Amino acid sequence: MYSSHPVGVLKGQIMFTSKSSRVVQGAVASAVCLALAFGTAGVALAGQGSHSRDHSNISSHDHGPWNDARGTVSDLGLNSITLTDRHGTSTTYTTTGTTAYFEGTTAGFVGELAKGEQVNLELTSTSPQTVTKVTIDLVRYFGQVSSVVGNVITITAFHNTTLTVNVSGTTAYTSDGAPSSLIAVIAGARISAVGLPGSTADSLNANSVNIDVASNHGSDHGHHHGHHHAHDQGLGHGKGLGHGRH
Repeated sequence: MYSSHPVGVLKGQIMFTSKSSRVVQGAVASAVCLALAFGTAGVALAGQGSHSRDHSNISSHDHGPWNDARGTVSDLGLNSITLTDRHGTSTTYTTTGTTAYFEGTTAGFVGELAKGEQVNLELTSTSPQTVTKVTIDLVRYFGQVSSVVGNVITITAFHNTTLTVNVSGTTAYTSDGAPSSLIAVIAGARISAVGLPGSTADSLNANSVNIDVASNHGSDHGHHHGHHHAHDQGLGHGKGLGHGRH
């Protein structure tokens, strides 16, 4: 009699334990299923997010190649121009017989290209890309005339820098907007000259020269004003001045 009761209790405990085990196992299984479900959904969402980002990155390049380029001329070939950008990266572009050349907004020709010049290229939108237009940045000098010898004007610019302005029969002269001539360019006058880099450092082949008549009313003011502009607009293009032309 005494032996059956403990057995019953023990049996009940075993039954209870077994039932509890099944409940725990069921709960664990449900939790695993939920975790797998959420994990799969998370992976799917992550995959969608990754695809979206990748698609966005790709679509940003779907507009095609760049249609322009800018830099310093580092090499010239028979049908090519090599530019070096501000990061020091060099890229070669192909020119054709229909490539147009400009000095600023004025039509020019291929012979005006030289190493050291700052240029902007317009390119075809289709591959392989070729150059449709080359625009050479014009250099601007400001300063006070220190001497005029023949067709060479020497000016003093920012920080007492000596700059040379080479003129020719095609150079246009103005005096505060009115037509003028080389005769009006005298020592002490303040001038601005625009053109392409010359064959030597700190020289300019002038397309135009403007004489500031107001500079004759005060040499100190004219000297200071000329220095300021030579630094900002003349010497600011100095990257290409030391290379010169072919």
